[in-house]
Amino acid sequence: MTINNTASISSAWFLNGISNLQQRETATQQQLSSGYRVQSAVDSPSHVSELVDLSSSLSAYLNWNTNLTRVQTEAQTADQAIGSAVSLLQQAQTLGAQGDTATSTAVNRQALAAQVQSIQQQLVAIANTSTEGRYIFGGNQDQTAPYQYDSASATGVDQLTASPATRTIVNPTGETVYQSLTAQQIFGPVDSSENPTAGNTFVALQSLVTALGGNNQAGIAAAMDSLSTASDWVNQQQGYYGNAEQQITNEQNTTANQITALKTQIGGIRDTDVVQAASDLSQENVAQSAAYGAESQIAQLKSLFSYLA
Repeated sequence: MTINNTASISSAWFLNGISNLQQRETATQQQLSSGYRVQSAVDSPSHVSELVDLSSSLSAYLNWNTNLTRVQTEAQTADQAIGSAVSLLQQAQTLGAQGDTATSTAVNRQALAAQVQSIQQQLVAIANTSTEGRYIFGGNQDQTAPYQYDSASATGVDQLTASPATRTIVNPTGETVYQSLTAQQIFGPVDSSENPTAGNTFVALQSLVTALGGNNQAGIAAAMDSLSTASDWVNQQQGYYGNAEQQITNEQNTTANQITALKTQIGGIRDTDVVQAASDLSQENVAQSAAYGAESQIAQLKSLFSYLA
């Protein structure tokens, strides 16, 4: 009777041990096939809170990186648009210089005025540049074009919106990375009384059109001075966007480093150590084979004892 109880206990111990080995082997195989050592809270309860925090930070930086890409596109588009405006202003200056000569006739100046008007219209189109369904120089009212061309206006344009640009792009640490400029700031600046300043491109171009059309050489010379000042102003605004692009690029590099660091931290906790897991699986296979071998020998001894009994 004692022998039978001992055999029963030994068999239960063996089956329990084999079950544990098989569970460990299955878990190790899952780690190798999935690439993850921690797949659920049960796998490593002590790391759950840390993984949640790290994953939340990673998600925030990934979203921020996506936003940076969009902002960089806007800044690049603005830079290119203003660069085109600078080229147009240079063309206008060349046309004005042709009209600002004693040999230029009224007919020639009329033709030059028409060409400058074409430049005005192109400049308005640049002021109304849009991307992703937004007028990037529209300030807070970016669903409405800032200007429209109006040859009868003293400035050559009608301002459709005068909304400031208060929207700022702030990084996860609270630092402002980017803020756009408005079309008024770039092309049609005014003073506190809403009077055009010396850098107002629209006024300078309209003055040149009026002087050329009126065959007024003195007026042409004065308009050329205004146009030079306005051109310098627009150049400065392009410089603003150039600096903004560089700042965004720096932020993108910093963000990429943060993302890499967070992924590394998460991977160190969650990911499978392939070399270690492969070694564990090999040892588990060996242990299971050894257990079966030992059980076989024990079974033979049991048979011998039973025979002798």
